[in-house]
Amino acid sequence: MTIEELGLLAGAIMSIAGLIAFFAKPVLNSSKELNKTITELNLTLNLLSKDLEASKEDRKEIHEQLKRQDERLDSHELKLAEHGQQIKTLFVKER
Repeated sequence: MTIEELGLLAGAIMSIAGLIAFFAKPVLNSSKELNKTITELNLTLNLLSKDLEASKEDRKEIHEQLKRQDERLDSHELKLAEHGQQIKTLFVKER
């Protein structure tokens, strides 16, 4: 091989390497950005999942409290009805 042929071969190899680097670098950079974004999304999803679970527990507690309040209201309603009957009975006896 002559120096001219080696020069052409080296030029061709450098051109091919340059083209590969030109196209490969943006792809590698974008894949790094995508991996970073996916990692952040996974973290956010995990946090949201924990928040959702905590909210679910809060709702269960609220429903239990509402159930107890309903029972108390029912009890008071019955007592009011009994008192109303007692008052009517007292008015009837006074006449």
